[in-house]
Amino acid sequence: MLSQSVFAQDMQQGIQGKVRDRETLKYLGSANLTIAGTSYGTSSKPDGSFKIAGIPEGKYMLEASMVGYHTVSHVVEVNKNTFSNIQINLKPEVILIDSVDILGRKKYNYTYVLTLESGSLQPVISMVSRQKIEKQGAISLIDAMKYVPGALTETRGRKVKQFFSVRGQRYPYPDYAINGIWQREFYEMPYFISASDIEEVEIIRSSAAFLTGLSGLAGIINIKTREYDQSETSAELEYGTFNTLHSHVSHGGMHKNISYAAGLGYDKTDGPDQKNAAEGIGNIYCRLNWEPVKELDISAGLYYLDGKRELALAEKPAGKRFREEISSFDQIRSTLLNLKVNYRSGEKASTEVQVFYTNRKPIFKWEDINTNEIFETSEKDHEWGVNLIQALNLSQKNTLRFGGLYNHWIAPDGKRFYVGKLCDLETVSGVVADEHDFGSFVLDGAIRWTRTYMNEYGAFNINGSGTGFSGVTPVVDEWQPANLQVALGFRWNLSKTLMVFYHSATGKIKPREGSLDENLNEPGNETRTKFDLGIQTAWKQTGKITLTGFLVNQKDAIVYSGNTYEQNGLVMELYKNRDEDHFGVEVEALSPRLMNSFSAFINLTAMRSGTEENGLMKRSKEFPEIITNGGILFERSGIDFNLFWKYVGKFENSRFVRQIQGEPTIYAPLGDYVVIDMSGGYSFGKTITARVYLRIQNLTDIRYSTVAGYPDFGRRFSLGLRINF
Repeated sequence: MLSQSVFAQDMQQGIQGKVRDRETLKYLGSANLTIAGTSYGTSSKPDGSFKIAGIPEGKYMLEASMVGYHTVSHVVEVNKNTFSNIQINLKPEVILIDSVDILGRKKYNYTYVLTLESGSLQPVISMVSRQKIEKQGAISLIDAMKYVPGALTETRGRKVKQFFSVRGQRYPYPDYAINGIWQREFYEMPYFISASDIEEVEIIRSSAAFLTGLSGLAGIINIKTREYDQSETSAELEYGTFNTLHSHVSHGGMHKNISYAAGLGYDKTDGPDQKNAAEGIGNIYCRLNWEPVKELDISAGLYYLDGKRELALAEKPAGKRFREEISSFDQIRSTLLNLKVNYRSGEKASTEVQVFYTNRKPIFKWEDINTNEIFETSEKDHEWGVNLIQALNLSQKNTLRFGGLYNHWIAPDGKRFYVGKLCDLETVSGVVADEHDFGSFVLDGAIRWTRTYMNEYGAFNINGSGTGFSGVTPVVDEWQPANLQVALGFRWNLSKTLMVFYHSATGKIKPREGSLDENLNEPGNETRTKFDLGIQTAWKQTGKITLTGFLVNQKDAIVYSGNTYEQNGLVMELYKNRDEDHFGVEVEALSPRLMNSFSAFINLTAMRSGTEENGLMKRSKEFPEIITNGGILFERSGIDFNLFWKYVGKFENSRFVRQIQGEPTIYAPLGDYVVIDMSGGYSFGKTITARVYLRIQNLTDIRYSTVAGYPDFGRRFSLGLRINF
């Protein structure tokens, strides 16, 4: 009788409340409510209401999540014989959801998120949430994107340590943006961006992005930084193999109509012995959001990093120079500032103005392996710009967006593998995007025009007077030819849970500023055309299955030639134009949360690549034919266990391999590996919560390479602690 009485009393206490959309105030059904570190949980009813009964007295962390919305957490105190009431407001990520049918009745809110790409592109956009980033144990932005469909990270010890690409789309690699604000020069940054400051990463796999900056057909990776709707402080400390240290502290909150966020971190490692692979990077992140009136949002952000990094020594079959030269960045310093103002004059119109400034000051130092002479170069650059976007609901079924962007980029001493003459470029661009809703069938299209003015462009001459550059004359006060890119797509809702989608885009892509071909001239423009056609279906509530067929055709693609030009110890990689194409299929399955404990995902990209040789298209071995990723995530009663795996098929590359003059190009075999990562932890506490965890990378200790001469460092262990209060 006593036990029955206590049980009955417990059932009369817990947490109850309602969940609604923060912007529309519409109540949301099927939101997931869970109490961190316990097995308690439920889903909201169609009217947004929920109740979790039988919870013992104490303070708990209540987490609310739903597809299309940012996950939020609230500290709630449960008292004896009472139900604590709470109102939960979920902020839309990029869409508004009209019902629990997550496919058939999506309505994209372009007047609220003006840089949101067209709906026909959404099925091939991967979103990596903060929760998944933590389960993966990701330390950097590049780590966070590891298991995206078709993702390949080329890891090396050179100036840009890691390049990320999908579907064989390289040279140029995808562009980057922070909170929808595009960055022109970002190639040294992704490896250093701390994952602890990221709320979500958005990756457009098809490469056709038209609303965010000038990315166009090169694709875009949008980094959404942390936001808070209540006061929260967290601290992380992790230590592991090679004397690796990760530390980070963050704080954020909301006061009336102002929300703020700040983070401070430091990461270091000694790397393997005698590999010249030590590095140490500190970073500061700040963000402020202010809503002075309901129609106006103002957001300002700062990201600053400073540190040093050694360039790891290569192994055979890399050339002698890469195996012996001692080089490093004695300074890696970058400051990124941005301001965004969004004004909504009503449901039918909104305007967004973005202002951004970036300053980078890397200092590169190397020792000549023949003379032991020390060289040092500054590769500083800076840029600033303004982006204006206007959205108009011309009718209930038609939304028009248009805008213009100005960017001014200056590299006074040259960049990357070679330095020299001034580069001063001003770029202007305009974009128009339109979507028309015909009921179950929605049609969209976009067009972007871009043109660059060269105040001065010296082809990035090298130090000294190499004979190959004796005739180089800087281009001064000259317009480049304009580039035009267009896109067309549709999505067709066959039912409430089944959708067919199509997207295509075509246009010109310029080579990266400073690139030269084997004749020491700038490579020609590439014409890229891409197609996506697929089907997506809902699986229960939060799961989905997507099947996509894709084609990427590259006329005069800009590719690495395998040759370099060297002068005074500086090496410049040379490029060339050739035709390429990539076609294949992607399959992606995301499970809903099962038994309130399990979730899983798996994806597969099968791709066939072709390249031009002597006027004929032949199968290319420079790209893997198969890339597959998967993961199983478990969490119950404070215990979590997460297992991830990745397989990359065979491919080959000539980069960094010593070539013999007059002989055929020598390629190194790469890929053909399975890598397994694992993490597990235990969470405890109520008012103050903590998670102790163990992370293991490359569990099977596979010695795989994605670039010749730079194998993975092998199995690595890390032990960490995260505290939230």
